[in-house]
Amino acid sequence: MKIKSKIVARYENKDKLKAVATVCLDGRFLITGVRVADCQNGLTVFMPSREIRAGEYRDICFPITLDLYKAIKNSVLEAYAQSEKDGLVEK
Repeated sequence: MKIKSKIVARYENKDKLKAVATVCLDGRFLITGVRVADCQNGLTVFMPSREIRAGEYRDICFPITLDLYKAIKNSVLEAYAQSEKDGLVEK
């Protein structure tokens, strides 16, 4: 499966949130609102989610297999690293 990620926004002053990405799977399925956050163990990728109760969130879509999750995570983090090199304007 071909996975392409693009950072659509970067943040400097949003606590742990560092960026938002869009991920395209095989040129057929687009996932928007993928977040990059700086957590205790380093940068982490979170799938889009929605608040179902006050303070409780549930992912809207997510990879079923660990292999697909890792591939998406790696793609998003590579796009994030590239956006740093390219000097994407921070919001």
